[in-house]
Amino acid sequence: MKSVSPAPSCRENVSSQGEFNSFANITSLPRPTQKPHPPFWIAATNTPETFAFAGTNGCKVMAIPLEPNKMRELISTYRDAWKKAGHAGNGHVMNTFFMCCAPTREEAMAVGLGPCNAHLKGLANAAQEWLTGASTKDYPGYDKLMAHVLSDSAEKQVRAGSAFIGTPADIVAMLESYNDKVGGIDSVSLHFTPANMPVEMAERSLRLFSKEVMPKVAAL
Repeated sequence: MKSVSPAPSCRENVSSQGEFNSFANITSLPRPTQKPHPPFWIAATNTPETFAFAGTNGCKVMAIPLEPNKMRELISTYRDAWKKAGHAGNGHVMNTFFMCCAPTREEAMAVGLGPCNAHLKGLANAAQEWLTGASTKDYPGYDKLMAHVLSDSAEKQVRAGSAFIGTPADIVAMLESYNDKVGGIDSVSLHFTPANMPVEMAERSLRLFSKEVMPKVAAL
């Protein structure tokens, strides 16, 4: 950035002439500082310290759906830290899942497994640089996490109940089972257009999920 006009806290607008971007007399919304501030989300994988940090600081958690017993431990760590810090309520945990919903299980697998595996392969390719020297004092155990990413597959996730690929009835059962095993999650984020899945297939899956699954799991 080459230059920025003075912008004391009492001024609404700011101008800047930079190497890559320039703007004149604009303001920022929402404000960088708000009271109360917007909710903060912290991405967490399998490190208990991250879940504890999020709970202590009153942040919501975005997590990947690990094996249910492990996920239950991490969620408990988060909620214990939340309560010990004196925050009201029980915090908020969101898990993200692959989702492909079709009228038959065979069709769901045929449509969903390939794109989901292509997405995982992309993650694995991006993680290759972590294969050596991945663990540091700031990210202990990252080498093990990367090894998990490299060996993961949609088929494994389906067997573990952490990828919702199947009929509406299958997915209702998967959601209920996973929710019970981990001690309850607060919301889910569905990855329904992984990798190169055709848009029309993803839309069909999402519409079927909305019609046949959501009404049955809304009260979970």
